[in-house]
Amino acid sequence: MLITRRLGHEAALAVDDAARELAAHDWTRPDGVLFGYFPVMPGNPFQDLLYSRLRPAGFTPLPTYDLTITRQVAEMVAGSGVEFVVHLHWLNFVLAKARDEADARDRVKAFLDGLAQLCDTGARLLWTVHNILPHETRYPELDAELRQNVVSLAERVHVMSPRTRELVAPWFDIPAAKELAVPHPCYQDAYPSWMPRAQARAELGLPDGTTVFLLLGRVQPYKGITELLDAFDRLCGREPGRYALLVAGPAGSDPETLAFRDRVRAHPTAHASLRKIPVEEMQVYLRAADVAVLPYRRSLNSGARALALTFGLPAVVRDDAAPGLRLEANHTLRYDGRTTHTGTSYAESSYAGAFGNPTAGSVDGLLEALTEAAQVLATPQARASAAAAAARLAPARVSATFAAAVRGWLDPEHDPEHDPALASGHDPDHVQGGTP
Repeated sequence: MLITRRLGHEAALAVDDAARELAAHDWTRPDGVLFGYFPVMPGNPFQDLLYSRLRPAGFTPLPTYDLTITRQVAEMVAGSGVEFVVHLHWLNFVLAKARDEADARDRVKAFLDGLAQLCDTGARLLWTVHNILPHETRYPELDAELRQNVVSLAERVHVMSPRTRELVAPWFDIPAAKELAVPHPCYQDAYPSWMPRAQARAELGLPDGTTVFLLLGRVQPYKGITELLDAFDRLCGREPGRYALLVAGPAGSDPETLAFRDRVRAHPTAHASLRKIPVEEMQVYLRAADVAVLPYRRSLNSGARALALTFGLPAVVRDDAAPGLRLEANHTLRYDGRTTHTGTSYAESSYAGAFGNPTAGSVDGLLEALTEAAQVLATPQARASAAAAAARLAPARVSATFAAAVRGWLDPEHDPEHDPALASGHDPDHVQGGTP
């Protein structure tokens, strides 16, 4: 087919794998959908897992990498009779290289103009809300304006946390009719997981009988790194030799992170690997740990929590900083960190200034949570509960649910019970497609 050859040629000029995916699309299937997505995050398996059951439902995932390539694909598909869905993910790239506020405003306008032109070709836009705003935003008002306009252009907005609309409301509004709710998948089979606990601890030099806490992922101030180390210091002072802290992930260069880096490297019972952890090494830290610690000052969705669940790790979570996560009491311990931002609610606090400085109150709450976690979470029962929760969010199940939700949006008459993508089952409580 001429359009196939032309589209494959254009995509191949940019990326070989896009051309391969395009060539694999079944152009004869009446309900076939070309499913473009950008930006693509190499090294992060999230997109592969979310899309793993799209093909049986008639979708062809196509990495389009950026807005320019996506528009080229859309222009060639236009008029062919093939439906083209564009799934937009993280938006932090729009302002990441802005020189100043004026340049940032120009970048927002250029991106939104291009996105509107994309929609004018007939492409149908879906956006996933990964974060409320970028963690290190320099222009919160512009980032909020960008997201509000993306919501306006999108036909559906994919949310992974039940309270997303409530939590983003101070910054932008998501109409209920546009909401498409499907949870964040866990990471089964995305990382090696064969290593026994004893071997993992031996590789890290951790003695038997030690309760090991884990902070996983990028080391940044919003994750509550200062209060974590303050609380851990006090915990070790209470019971020397009983606890260890693992920190695994690349560190930023801001002053708070640099201070944390120096402190954690000098700590006698902390083990810091402040670098990008290769896929094959991730299991060493996850198998060695007893409890994941997520003392985040702000959070919406957490890939680190999903990965911890995948390895059966219970977690300590700050109560007001992970309000959107599905966390069950038998494998999660919440603590009160509200004093960190002087009594204002999560929604009321300024994004750029909120949760900026830990206080004695937040450290006290985390200290008591770590103490209790050593008793109630570092147990086989809590690990089994976490593993069971991860199974309910297995990639095949979540992807099948996602495929059914998208199909229901595109075709309101579609009966998801007859969709082969649901062979692995789905949880109807986690699907909400909005009204047509």
